[in-house]
Amino acid sequence: MSALALTDAPDFASPLEAWRAWRVVYRDGEYLLGSIVKPALWPWGESLRADCLHRRLPVPGRRGQRHAAPDSTCECGIYAAGLTQIGQYLGDLSAPFVKGMRPTVARVLGRVSLWGTVIECERGYRASHAYPLEIFVPVDGQLGERHGWDELAEGLAPYGVPLEPLAARCIDATTVLARRFPVARPTPG
Repeated sequence: MSALALTDAPDFASPLEAWRAWRVVYRDGEYLLGSIVKPALWPWGESLRADCLHRRLPVPGRRGQRHAAPDSTCECGIYAAGLTQIGQYLGDLSAPFVKGMRPTVARVLGRVSLWGTVIECERGYRASHAYPLEIFVPVDGQLGERHGWDELAEGLAPYGVPLEPLAARCIDATTVLARRFPVARPTPG
């Protein structure tokens, strides 16, 4: 059996825990966590693996080449950040940001585990692998009567992580959670 290449070693001995916001989408009778800004959906029961959606590196002579995500010369990867940094992503998500995204039925936030290649960047972290650890639903997170708390809780149950209603509006969610989780900067889990 050959030894792992140095580039295959994980960046941390254990997963890094950070925070992120998600759109919840309803697709084919299923509720799925979705990226806020990309048409990526998080699978149930398995890690999300980063893939470069740019399909190119902003480096002369390398345009169009595939690469592992995240890459230090690209903006690809699965983003997460400190709790105070994610509040801006809980704004009005009733309209899709990117062509091809399904309509948002709820806005949620939560703790996420990052592992594999993890790059610290100006907006937090970008990782090659991630999975939610805990999901919080602000009181104004549901965007319609059809997708109420009971339906949302049942629909997100396949992720197998704690799901909790948060007695705060989206605008106040990070402040309320900061009292419960006082670490301002993500740390290895």
